Amino acid sequence: MRAEKSPENASILLLVDDNPISLNALFEYLNDSGYEVLIARNGESAIRQTGYSRPDIILLDIMMPGIDEFETCRRLKADKALWYS
Repeated sequence: MRAEKSPENASILLLVDDNPISLNALFEYLNDSGYEVLIARNGESAIRQTGYSRPDIILLDIMMPGIDEFETCRRLKADKALWYS
């Protein structure tokens, strides 16, 4: 049996994608499923957002403008504050 999440303990997801159609579809589905969903349109924005909100999961598009997905992932992985309580 699956435990229902209440708003105060909902998992936080960060969606990183430059495609507004993909973002909207994922946002709607995940939000309706009870997750708190944050959105970033590029890698720089994703990195900034993790500075003030620690997501439980980051869904990262593989082709984005600005810093690419690999550099975004490297920078996120290097931020030890995201990995430790």
